[in-house]
Amino acid sequence: MAEPSVARTEPGPHPRPETGAVTPRAVVLGLIVALGINFWISTSEYVIHASRMQLAHFPFALFAAFLFIALLNGVLRRLTPHRALTEAELLTLLAMGFAGAIIPTSGITGFLMGILASVYYFATPENQWGTYLHANLPAWAVPSNEYHAMTWFFEGLPAGQRAPYAAWIGPLAWWVLFLLALGTVCLCISVILRRQWVQNERLLYPLASVGATLAQASPDRIRPDALRGGLFWAGFCISFGIVAWNILVYFWPVLPKLPWGIKWTVFVKGFPRINTGINYFTAGFAYFANLNILFSIWFFFILFFWIENGILNRIGYAITPNPTNFDAETAVAAWQGFGALTLLVCWNLWTARAHIRTVFATAFGKASADDSDELLSYRAAVFGLIGSLLFVCAFLFRLGMQGKLVAVLVPALLVNYLAIARIVSETGLAYVRTTLCEQYAALFTLGTRGLSPASMAGISLTYGLVAQGKGIFMTPFAHVARLADPIRRRHRLVPALILVVVLGIVADFLLTIHLGYKTGAFNFNAWPFSSAGPFAYSLTVSQMRSPFDTSWERLVVFFLGASVMALLTFLHYRFPRWPLHPIGFPIASTWTAQLAFFSIFLVWSIKAVLLKIGGVTLYRKWQPFFFGILVGYALGITLSFLVDVIWFPGQGHRVHGW
Repeated sequence: MAEPSVARTEPGPHPRPETGAVTPRAVVLGLIVALGINFWISTSEYVIHASRMQLAHFPFALFAAFLFIALLNGVLRRLTPHRALTEAELLTLLAMGFAGAIIPTSGITGFLMGILASVYYFATPENQWGTYLHANLPAWAVPSNEYHAMTWFFEGLPAGQRAPYAAWIGPLAWWVLFLLALGTVCLCISVILRRQWVQNERLLYPLASVGATLAQASPDRIRPDALRGGLFWAGFCISFGIVAWNILVYFWPVLPKLPWGIKWTVFVKGFPRINTGINYFTAGFAYFANLNILFSIWFFFILFFWIENGILNRIGYAITPNPTNFDAETAVAAWQGFGALTLLVCWNLWTARAHIRTVFATAFGKASADDSDELLSYRAAVFGLIGSLLFVCAFLFRLGMQGKLVAVLVPALLVNYLAIARIVSETGLAYVRTTLCEQYAALFTLGTRGLSPASMAGISLTYGLVAQGKGIFMTPFAHVARLADPIRRRHRLVPALILVVVLGIVADFLLTIHLGYKTGAFNFNAWPFSSAGPFAYSLTVSQMRSPFDTSWERLVVFFLGASVMALLTFLHYRFPRWPLHPIGFPIASTWTAQLAFFSIFLVWSIKAVLLKIGGVTLYRKWQPFFFGILVGYALGITLSFLVDVIWFPGQGHRVHGW
């Protein structure tokens, strides 16, 4: 039995006339909220050392802030209806939040600055970065350590010294242009594929649906309809109660701490560990995904990750070397999953070929498809995509990369970005990352023996774009396109998105640089500043010192993964009753699947029972329970942050993360 998405969020070709349009006050409020969220995320991670609020595809800080705004708007709607935000204005605010919240810390700025600043600060005679990297790095792309600029950034500014901000201006200006080009690529692709995904394939977009539901409420009620009733309060009490109780443990450690979060368990010796803890953020959103997708995720995880890797471990087979950062836990899982992701993207583009052909024909004046309901005209989207892709490739050439490296790196990057956006849009998983970063895909496909030192040095800088393998702008913009579906004159949203991205990037760069010179970036206790750079550059130097040819072993695993994905896709579309959804196969190999397995299995079990007993009616009746879990968790984590700010500044509690 197929179950619906969140109530009142089914996509349709025509927006409701009462929904309204983008307004100036919504844009101003959206910008303020987005910048405030980014400040909250950076402060929590770098200063308070509390929860990491940006790791999910619906960043926790955005969810909590939008929840509070929706509730406050309910009060205004009750007391002064003419001042309350309309549903379109709330959706505008949420869309700008999606675009802006991807920027700070592990989203973009933290990873990029951590990589760029590390190449001089962590260089020693022993690691030989000076010999292999420094002479091959373009000066315009990396801030120098002249006048101790990077040393003071990591260690803090000495008394009486002025911060050397000038060292950052030139390099960051170029990287901002590159990020804007990359963002334009993602926005244009999202516009080109929106009608195919939203109207033709009718993807659920559970993350956007949950957000849109919070924006809906009856005129005479303060809370949205989904946040009412006994089941809502039951879910609220479970998640909020556990977090609140554990907050008391901060002050009285003798109290027993309620178990939750990550709990690694090894069931069979030699087999991968499994997280048996519950992530309430994952569980809350997972309820709104299709049942067969939830089943497929945990089934494929057991079959193709746990059992497969367990058997390979027991027989002693492994692909070496295996750089474990930026990809799945093993090289087999990484390349098998990347093959499946590549097939997923190719199949989706193939099924959308008629629509894509129409879009390009319209852009070149060969057809006249109606694009009045898109964020951009098809002409702007197509030519924007072509122009921004050319800029991205030219930038990589300027970094010193050879043409053959760019020719593999850019398609691998687009595969990762499109695959993650598709998976999140279809499954509603709050946490998903790719199995293999595009740098590894390019290097092991081509081999490093034929790459110049400038190519190797240049690609080492692009590890700043890995950003936890979440696809940077593609997933947020895909959800923005879905959120804008019921809004009239939605083209007004594009300048707002540009504004929030540009100001967000600049503001986060400035804030991070200021905090670095104030307290020392090494004291952020953040992985991008303490370990990402040393890992990336040491790996690059080792690959330069010990060059290798094309890794055919990895490519065989890649094609095996693609073949399995092709078979599963055929079975899914050929046999309507086939129980396994192919999208679960590439997810099974990811690091986030290890973390989310038990939460997904638990939610699948609950949802399967509800649909078996009471069908769609009972499924809808229990939606408030999972909204209660999300709302209670949001309030609990926010309360924990406030407690850390007041009583434990700099020694906060990271109760929310993966």
